[in-house]
Formats: sequence, structure tokens, C-alpha cells
Amino acid sequence: MVCKVFYIEDLDPESRIETLKSDSFKIVSFKPDVNIDDIIQKIIDENPDIILMDYKLTEGSELSYCDAPTIASTLRSKYNNAIKERPIVLISTLDNIVKLYKKDYTSHDLFDYAISKERALENTEYFRCKCLSFLNSYTDIVKNKFDLDKILGLNGEINLIHSKIRIQLNKDIQSAYEFSRFIFEHLIRCSGLLIGEDILSARLGVSKDSTDWGKLKEKLLEYKYIGIFSDVYDRWWMSKIEFWWNDILKIDYPLRQYDVTERVLLLQKQLGLNDLNEVKSSSMNLSKNYWSICKETQLPLDPFDGIELLDEEYKPWQDKEYVSIEGALQNLEKYSKIISESDKRELRKYNK
Repeated sequence: MVCKVFYIEDLDPESRIETLKSDSFKIVSFKPDVNIDDIIQKIIDENPDIILMDYKLTEGSELSYCDAPTIASTLRSKYNNAIKERPIVLISTLDNIVKLYKKDYTSHDLFDYAISKERALENTEYFRCKCLSFLNSYTDIVKNKFDLDKILGLNGEINLIHSKIRIQLNKDIQSAYEFSRFIFEHLIRCSGLLIGEDILSARLGVSKDSTDWGKLKEKLLEYKYIGIFSDVYDRWWMSKIEFWWNDILKIDYPLRQYDVTERVLLLQKQLGLNDLNEVKSSSMNLSKNYWSICKETQLPLDPFDGIELLDEEYKPWQDKEYVSIEGALQNLEKYSKIISESDKRELRKYNK
């Protein structure tokens, strides 16, 4: 299957197109016209699978009033039989714009994904795969008729999902973009109901560099998330991991109550996997009951040792984010703006 990408750019994009395109990723470039209605009509005529656009579209044209958000907003508001829903990806050389939309771009109700041109060109295969993942998510949502259980691959396990998610994503919302953006932003990109490999490693206490790490993950295959975006993001259902620990391995106490040494010894004993090494963390941490990872270093962390970050509003099913003392000291200017005053005072003791 060939994915048709419509790339809106006011400057010559040919070198980028040559780098990004592949046999299955066809890119059609378009320099925007003065009239926004003509831009929309061109999109209708081309009927692309994905729209890729630069943020600033005024460098090389008379389109002084228009930028990517204006076009995206017009498209989102005009969806009907003529203008189908499709992913809109923001690509820009303006790092501050990309950071703004990557932090909370879905609140703007415009873009599915934001990336700098530099990063897109650094890893073109991953960029293409991620774009296709958004396209696949739209396709699966519509194919499954907005049935949340099927979209998330739950197979009847309805208790895995928080009731507020079901209220937010009900069948009355017939918008593939609304479903896709909510799932990506509030389930895939954060830790909580689903966890990624770094947190899986921290909570099991096992280093990803262990010889038997792959074999351990094979034991957990049936607990993996298989819904939309699983073609790019490896995620596991945390409640299923806890069920596996308690009911399948039949270990006496919950996973959270053991330190990293105890977790590894229990896994070795129960699974017969001898080449499992303890995951390492910062020497500044006191506790080895790891449950999170440091935002800065990505090393395992017990929230007891962590500094809570206050720049996010968490949903009821989401885990809070933390930075370790070591991580905060590595980037004080950044983290001093998003932690409490008491935590700032504590950091000053280490920064003398």
C-alpha cells in the first residue's frame, strides 16, 4: 500500500522530500496559494492520506496572513463527505513551536503529531512509521465503528479501562481524530494504565541489558497492549502485569512491596531465568523500591526519592512524573520552574 502525503511548504522542499519519501511513502509538495479556499480545494482534489505542513508558510509567498494552524483549523472545522478526516502532522524548523505543540498540541485541537525537520530527517524510517501509525489509527477507529473496546484491543476485558475514558470516548463522538488524539495523548504518551519498556524494567527490577530480558518479555506477551499505535509503541497493561505477579507466579506480596534485589531473585526462581541483572539507578537515591523513572536521566526511581513535576495536569488513571535529585541538578534551570518551593530549598543543599 502506498501512502500519499500532501506536503504544504512555502519554500523549496525538494531535498527534504527526497530524504523522506520511500516506495510506500509518496510525497506531493504544494506551495500555498493566497486564497485559503484554494488550498482546501487542492487538498480535496489530491485526496491525500496524510497532510504534512510547515508551521510558517509566509517566507516565500504572499500568504502573509496564513500559517499551519489556520489551515489545520479550517480543515478540522469543515470535515464532511468532501473533506475526509486524516492525520495532520506539523513539521517545523522553529524549535519553540514544536516544543509547544509536542507538550500539549492536542489541546489546540489541530495537529496529530509535531516534529522538528531536523529530527524527521535524522530518522526517516521512524518518522514514516509514526505517520503511518496515525493513519492506521484513523482507519481502525472507523472500521471498528468507534467501539472503544475493539479500538483498544481489549477482547472483552472491559475492566481495564477507567470509566471516565468511556465517558470521554463514546460512540456519539463520530470523529476519528478525537478518538485518536485522546488515546495517543492520555494513554500512549503517559504512564498509568499502560506502561512502556523503561517503566516495565524499573518495576520488575530487571535491567534491559540482561541476557534474559528478551525471554522475560516473551513471558509477558499476552499482557501487551494491542490496540491502535501498538505498531510503533510497545506498551503493557499494568493491571495485567500485577495479575501475572500475584496470580500466575503466586508471589505472596504485591510487586510494589519488594525492592529490586528481591524482585530479581523471585523472577529467577519462578521463571528459571538466571541471566537477569538488577537495573541500576542513581547513587543519590535511598530506596530501591523502584516504580517510576527520572524524567531527565530515564533511570529507575522510587517516587519517595523523586521530586514531583508540577507542569502537567494528570488524569485520574495517569501516574505522576518525577525527576531524581541527580537529574534535577543536571538541568536546574529547567526543573526549578516546575517543582515546589520546598523541593527547590532541598535542591539548594545539594548544589552548594
